[in-house]
Amino acid sequence: MGKMLTRPHVILLLVVASLVVLTPPGLIEAQLVNGFYASHGCPKAESIIKSAVITAIQQNSANAPGLLRIFFHDCIVNGCDGSVLIDSPSEKDAIPNQTLHGFAVIDTAKAQVEEVCPGIVSCADIVALAAETSVAISSGGRVSWEVPTGRRDGLVSSAAAALAAIPRPTDTVATITSKFAARGLSVEQMVALSGAHTIGLAHCSAFSNRLSPTLDSTLASPLAQSLLTLCQSGSNNTTNLDVTTPTKFDAAYFRNLQVGLGLLTSDAELQSDGSTSGFVSANTNFNTFAANFISSMIAMGNVEVLTGTAGQIRTNCHAFNS
Repeated sequence: MGKMLTRPHVILLLVVASLVVLTPPGLIEAQLVNGFYASHGCPKAESIIKSAVITAIQQNSANAPGLLRIFFHDCIVNGCDGSVLIDSPSEKDAIPNQTLHGFAVIDTAKAQVEEVCPGIVSCADIVALAAETSVAISSGGRVSWEVPTGRRDGLVSSAAAALAAIPRPTDTVATITSKFAARGLSVEQMVALSGAHTIGLAHCSAFSNRLSPTLDSTLASPLAQSLLTLCQSGSNNTTNLDVTTPTKFDAAYFRNLQVGLGLLTSDAELQSDGSTSGFVSANTNFNTFAANFISSMIAMGNVEVLTGTAGQIRTNCHAFNS
């Protein structure tokens, strides 16, 4: 008799089986597959990348949210094509991308995999695999999935496109919903993906609108006072997005929203807006959040991907091939 699957694994298998349903037709260039490199000339690719990412996070835990954020900022613009990695002039020049970090981890993983199988593994796939490993480590192994691979790298990187597509910390639910819908992602998926704010930091400049000129009354008073003190000395100061379990990938972010502990306007509005508050409540259950986050990450990772002979496999993730 085969090994019995636990509930999260069953959910994940169902998600993969119905993957095309999660993203509307027309937004997927081609279907990705699990274990792509095992049958395409680089069977050790995923293990090499995972090892490089684990080492980087062990050396600096801030790399985990950094790599997860790179994935979001890559996929939300023109799909998951590694375009956010290109050096200026590029998407990196857009204001939301100027605080991204973790690029060196992608470079290290790329260099290591190139030594074993040059010209085969895309930078876009490294970004996607690094994001999953970051979540797996930050959750203590409780949230992990097999990442469909086979992406190729894009040929365009525009700061203007990034600025228009990436949600801002001051955006309303309606605006964020529209930006995710443009990538074929639902409101429910948007809320689940917002749960990535369970790890990472935000600069004072990202939430200063809630502190002045008028203090946001929906912000819990003790938190509001601590933020005022923190930010009086400079807009570049940072604080945790999740004020209760800041380094643990869990469902505390959603429980925080329910008691006025959401840091950004875009976080807080998920609770106050009727179109999203129900999803916030559902995701306070860890198992529900984990399943929703996994399926939403897979859906986002499949948006407008380049496969086959489209795009290219970059030699250097920071530059288009000449």
